Amino acid sequence: MRKAGMVLALGALLLMACQRGAASPPTPAPATPVPMGLTTGIPAPDFELERLDGGTVRLRDLQGKVVLLNFWASWCVPCREEMPLLASIYRDYHAQGLEILGINLTSQDDFGEVRKFVEEFDPPFPILLDPNGRAERDYRIFGVPTTVFITREGIVHRVKVGILKGREDVEQTIHPLLGLR
Repeated sequence: MRKAGMVLALGALLLMACQRGAASPPTPAPATPVPMGLTTGIPAPDFELERLDGGTVRLRDLQGKVVLLNFWASWCVPCREEMPLLASIYRDYHAQGLEILGINLTSQDDFGEVRKFVEEFDPPFPILLDPNGRAERDYRIFGVPTTVFITREGIVHRVKVGILKGREDVEQTIHPLLGLR
């Protein structure tokens, strides 16, 4: 009997609290979405990075050229797979105004492994180092490889996360940017 009385008393208290308009627990605010990847149609973020072979490269100095930025790491298997394609594209289109910059995610890589990677593949284009991850953050890189195509005017035209689908995929993007048919 005593147990039944306590249950009734608790029920009455709950009923009174509900009738008084007791506040329900606050609903958590929806999380602010974090932008994933770089938006196309915006000016490409400028950077100045060290070249592996010495000197620096500033993106703004390349305005007037079509630029392909390839973010990579030595431990990335797809990066290894697409490096010969990028070398071939560079050799075939550099004279028409295409510049390729290989940007190593140096903050996530071992410098000795970076050198071995470059010695193995011997890319004909500049390899840049991003030791503090600034370019990686500015370009919102969340996976490698990531390739960013930039127009002659310095506008982000296309962002491809993951391995490039082959020569035809790259050429379909760069031909119009280079004014080729």
